[in-house]
Amino acid sequence: MSNKLRGAQMIMLSAWHPDIVEFIISKMQNPRILRFLIENTNDESIKKHAKDKLKFIPLTAQEQAMYQGIINYKSIPGFGGFNESIFKEAEEKLQLGGTFTVHNPEFLTGANISVCLTKDFMDAVENNVEYELCFPDVEKYDAGEMAIYNSEWHKVGDVREWEKQGHKITTYRTIKAKELWNLINICATYSAEPGIFFIDNANEMTNALSYGQKVVATNPCGEQPLAPYSVCNLAAVNLAQMVDKQKKTVDFEKLKRTVEIGVRLQDNVINATPYFLEENKRQALGERRVGLGVMGLADLLIYCEKEYGSKEGNYLVEQVMEIIATTAYRSSIHLAKEKGSFPFLQGKTEEQTKNLREAFIQSGFMKNMPEDIRQSILEYGIRNSHLLTVAPTGSTGTMIGCSTGLEPYFSFTYYRSGRLGKFIEVKAEIVQEYLKDHPEADAEHLPNWFVTAMELAPEAHADVQCIIQRWIDSSISKTVNAPRGYSVEQVQKVYERLYKGGAKGGTVYVDGSRDSQVLSLKAEENQQDTEIKKVNLKEKQTVVLVDTIQDLRSTSVTIGSEVGNTCPVCRKGEVKEIGGCNTCDNCHAQLKCGL
Repeated sequence: MSNKLRGAQMIMLSAWHPDIVEFIISKMQNPRILRFLIENTNDESIKKHAKDKLKFIPLTAQEQAMYQGIINYKSIPGFGGFNESIFKEAEEKLQLGGTFTVHNPEFLTGANISVCLTKDFMDAVENNVEYELCFPDVEKYDAGEMAIYNSEWHKVGDVREWEKQGHKITTYRTIKAKELWNLINICATYSAEPGIFFIDNANEMTNALSYGQKVVATNPCGEQPLAPYSVCNLAAVNLAQMVDKQKKTVDFEKLKRTVEIGVRLQDNVINATPYFLEENKRQALGERRVGLGVMGLADLLIYCEKEYGSKEGNYLVEQVMEIIATTAYRSSIHLAKEKGSFPFLQGKTEEQTKNLREAFIQSGFMKNMPEDIRQSILEYGIRNSHLLTVAPTGSTGTMIGCSTGLEPYFSFTYYRSGRLGKFIEVKAEIVQEYLKDHPEADAEHLPNWFVTAMELAPEAHADVQCIIQRWIDSSISKTVNAPRGYSVEQVQKVYERLYKGGAKGGTVYVDGSRDSQVLSLKAEENQQDTEIKKVNLKEKQTVVLVDTIQDLRSTSVTIGSEVGNTCPVCRKGEVKEIGGCNTCDNCHAQLKCGL
């Protein structure tokens, strides 16, 4: 275990902010992307900020001589031991006359960044119109207006709401909405940032509106859209344990009992938690927000012989999530009868309390709840303002041996080293269990319900997220895995699919996108048929790892969630600190955040 606790950070900026272009480009580490932006964008602001970020280091005379010496070997038999890629690199260096890198490469590396996208921005993209970048008109405020700005702006934080309240705003410039949208998606495709947060979707569905609060940002992994100073304790139901394996069906009664216990436990945690800031304490005790989620969803589907992302699989997923959601809300209503509603839902008079409860059941999320739950809240109130989430569960899921969060398995096959130093092929536990129960099965040709993250089409990943979001009052941490070579246009379509499907945010991770040498920017062409269900670009991957059969003292490889470990999810990538979270550089699983 680590003996220190890092603080993870999420930094968000709204699409309407005048500094949005600089913000998006600020973390770009790939000079090839910056050069592409300079050469291909029509927006002068994007060009300027890309140029400002790009850094050119001319070759020294010694380096020029070295690269020329390498090229001279092309005409010598044997090529001096150099290969074609080395010759190509040397020629490129001489042609450019130096090396491109970036200014301030460490900027914001300790934080995740995301862009808050509003409905009016997405409409502007769809209609291909200009979009205004605005801010309060502070340069023209008098002393009184400036005093109001200094005391109130941080509480509002939305230029649209600020204008509605009668305060002056100004448009700093306009930009083609599609130019800004393209910039977001180019950076997201080739660096996995910025993430995207559909802030109007989140506020339309949050229960917080009923007691006069709005979502302003999320936690670092994105599963908790929060109001200022909000906090939330998280837990997860292990769905792998909620299956009758003989009948291949979900044990819904066991699931209900588990959810009931989970809600009571998490409600007790609120009171047992020490709060370091008084504002956090007031918010936590006032709204009594909890986040009960899941892990082992992929295991549940496999045990029920349903393919992740299929029509049948999605139907079962929705059934499971509906049971979890309705049971959690009924449990919280029962707790309200026993202990009282959360304080923010209690007015000073009976009439005020009635109005607060009425507003609560009119939230976007509550409108989809069964009528008996809505009526019970009107009568008895509810103990917790929010109850549901889906966190990554990277550490806890791998610790107990199930799939993490709502994600499919990244791989079912890996290698570990034996005592004699030879690699031994090993199947994941759920595969070993299946082969033991089905000795006639072919380990190399498992049934279709053994599907991995990289075999699924990105559209299938997105659809599962949207289906689950219907029954989650907070949000979801989900990575949409896309194959190497996935184009910017394809990434855009996935984000638009998430938006139209009701998702509150999302991250598309293109395989290898953090490798500066993987891309060909020229046309972003991809011959992949995006309509096919699976992306079978390669055979099922086997993943190499050195495990504990070998004496641990003889290898430096450690499987775990700490920085430098081998990822316990894909068992291939290295755990690195990305945006304040311990994140795999191969499968992009978020394994542990500092908070």
